[in-house]
Amino acid sequence: MSLSALRALQVLDFLTVNERSSFTLSELSKSLDISPGSMFAVLKVMSDGGYVLRHPRHKTYTLGPAVVAAGHAASGAHPVIDLARSEMVNLASATGHECSGTVMVGRDILCIAVEGKPTGRQLELAAGQRIPLQPPFGQPFLAWLAPTELREWITELPDDLQERVAGYLSGYGPAVRQRGYTIGLEDPSPERRSLTRDLAERPNDVDLRKALLEQFFDEQPHYAVLEVDPDLEYDVGNIAAPVFDPDGRVAFCLTLLHIGRLRGVDIAVAAQPVTASAQLLTRQIGGRAPTHDWSIPL
Repeated sequence: MSLSALRALQVLDFLTVNERSSFTLSELSKSLDISPGSMFAVLKVMSDGGYVLRHPRHKTYTLGPAVVAAGHAASGAHPVIDLARSEMVNLASATGHECSGTVMVGRDILCIAVEGKPTGRQLELAAGQRIPLQPPFGQPFLAWLAPTELREWITELPDDLQERVAGYLSGYGPAVRQRGYTIGLEDPSPERRSLTRDLAERPNDVDLRKALLEQFFDEQPHYAVLEVDPDLEYDVGNIAAPVFDPDGRVAFCLTLLHIGRLRGVDIAVAAQPVTASAQLLTRQIGGRAPTHDWSIPL
């Protein structure tokens, strides 16, 4: 990808996440770490194409009307998204929890929508925000990823972490696929929350990605539940379930956020609404659960 194209995508992502705000050229340049001269050139092309709109008096930029047209076209091409938004509203209302919907885009997870009242307990997602496809993020996508694709993803990780990641997913994947959903824990550590927040703000920072992945494996029990002990109490941060497309791939992920303290024996009951919604959406788009061999080719 050319540098100019990458910068244009960064501008679109940034303005999408901050859709209710407008920004000057200087503010965009600073936020995205792009020189003012390069930012001016990118904004000029995007403005001419209607992808950003420049306020004539305040000299600030917002998303332009061309993005609206692209969004309508994309909705038509991906019917699961419109169906999911309606289901997310119902799910948030029925459970009282915030609900997010995400898709996998390349090596990132893209937040499509968030419904329900924010709790402020942990990292808050916003529509348009990208986070890296790596533990502790994106585990529903990784758990159901085809083995050849999973191996390709593993080989792109730092060399010294590949074996640890493969070993973890070899155990984690079967447990998740058997119960049909993932369980993430709330993060009580200010240091871990800070690193997670930094990475959400700078998803392309390679050093941050590696630091968080190393931290995850050093403190794995504090992030995700592999096997549920019915007698233990868990501070459940999220429960996520996949929506499958007709090819058996994860087309969408529904996640209930900031659920709170639950005994292990009660987690399956808390997961039932989100798994039921995911199964409904899978049927509505003619999807099916994957059936391929799950061994990871090492």
